Amino acid sequence: MTREFLKFIVVGILCTIVNYLVFFVLLDFLHWHYLLSSGTGFFSGVLVGYFFNRAWTFQIEDKSKTLLIKYSFVYICSLIISLAFLRLSVGVLGVNAKIANVIAIGITTCTNFSGIKFWAFGKRVKS
Repeated sequence: MTREFLKFIVVGILCTIVNYLVFFVLLDFLHWHYLLSSGTGFFSGVLVGYFFNRAWTFQIEDKSKTLLIKYSFVYICSLIISLAFLRLSVGVLGVNAKIANVIAIGITTCTNFSGIKFWAFGKRVKS
C-alpha cells in the first residue's frame, strides 16, 4: 500500500465516522427517512474529506472551483451508487438500514480513491 492510500484511508475513517454519526442521529433521533439520513451523512463526510484529502492526502495546492466540481462529481456518482445499493438492500431485500449503510460505505471507498486520485486531483501512478 502506498503512503497516499494509507492517508486516504485515515481521512476516509474520519469521514466515515462523520457520515455514519450524522446518518445515525438523523435516523434514530430525528426520525428522518433512511435515504435522506444517508444522503445528508454522506455529504457531511464529503465536505470533511475534501479539505483533508486536498491538503494532506494528495497535497494539492489548487483551490479552484474546477477541482471542487470534479471532486464533488466523483462523490455524487458514489452517492448514487450508495443510495441505489441502500434502496435495493433495504427496500427490496429487507436488510437492516444500519448494516446496509456500512456495506455501501465499504463499496464506495475504492471507487472514491480512484476517482479522486486519477481524475479529480489528476494524480498519476508512480512507476
